[in-house]
Amino acid sequence: MDDNRPELHLHMSSKLVGQEGAERAFLDAYNDDKLQHAWLISGPKGVGKATLAYKVACFMLASSAEGTSAGASLFGDAISPDSLTVDDNNPVKQRIISGSHGDLMVINRSVNVKTGKLRNDIVVDDVRKLSKFYSQTASEGGWRVAIIDAADEMNINAANALLKNLEEPPEKALLLLVSHAPGRLLPTIRSRCRQLALKPLGDDAVVDILRSQYPALNDSDYKTLAALSGGAPGRALELAEGDGLGLYGRITSLMMTLPRLDIPALHQLADSLASIKADSDYRLFRALFQDIMQRLIRFSATGQVAPAALIAENQLFETLGPTRGVDQWLDLWEKMAEQFTSADAVNLDRKQILLTCFGKLAGRA
Repeated sequence: MDDNRPELHLHMSSKLVGQEGAERAFLDAYNDDKLQHAWLISGPKGVGKATLAYKVACFMLASSAEGTSAGASLFGDAISPDSLTVDDNNPVKQRIISGSHGDLMVINRSVNVKTGKLRNDIVVDDVRKLSKFYSQTASEGGWRVAIIDAADEMNINAANALLKNLEEPPEKALLLLVSHAPGRLLPTIRSRCRQLALKPLGDDAVVDILRSQYPALNDSDYKTLAALSGGAPGRALELAEGDGLGLYGRITSLMMTLPRLDIPALHQLADSLASIKADSDYRLFRALFQDIMQRLIRFSATGQVAPAALIAENQLFETLGPTRGVDQWLDLWEKMAEQFTSADAVNLDRKQILLTCFGKLAGRA
């Protein structure tokens, strides 16, 4: 198993909320002995896709350890499990959490040994490990499970390498693809997978999760975080843990000054996000900024307003939206997205990226 322990601990300890339909679909296929070899688990970021993938993996490997496909009763009759949940004290689960279970492989972006930094995509060598993993006899005599998180991040060579495993799946081998944007995957990959689409949760459900983890926040903060999360509890918790609310307020305040633009405030924000130590805040900023731009474009195209909890955005859209046509907003959005992507690829100065993006909004770049 690849050593992804921080991420593994996060998903293994997280409670999956509001995705009972997806869990039931997998469990029914398992109980009916109609288990497809590959599953595409899709949905927005933070909605629980990876948590479900690890839950399925743990269930399958724990079931293997029991020596029967559906457990056994005292008299040896097969019993169909009614849940994917595995007890925390189960020895199989403990081995998975410790990273010592040989029948689970996790593939995600690897570190480039030449630069010492995380790659921007999953490369072919990462996926080729899957063939070797599946060709070996299961270390514990049962299923072998692989998770690719996220499958959208495979480059074209990696995707083509994956097809070989999908076209000729070995026995008792399960492949779980986590995907934020399944439309980016090759059609031949999608067609060979059973799809489980996870849906966003309602704001009330997200608020309940936030209250359980961050009881000191006020009602307004809960509602704002839920609205910003887009129904993805993982995203809401990430915003609450970081400076999501503060960053959101600074972004909207700056955009409210357009087209004049508050230069001192812009430089202050850019300076605070420019250092390597501010990496997590920069990622939050980028996600929040891109989401605001998407809602602005949607408002310009359809008149759809932001959620009530984001009242500042509606005031902003009414002022800023009419300054450009929809095509112009889309063109600007594409240029900004390309700039963010390029900046990550070649480590451009983050401060300059922020200054350029707001300059484009103000019509100065």
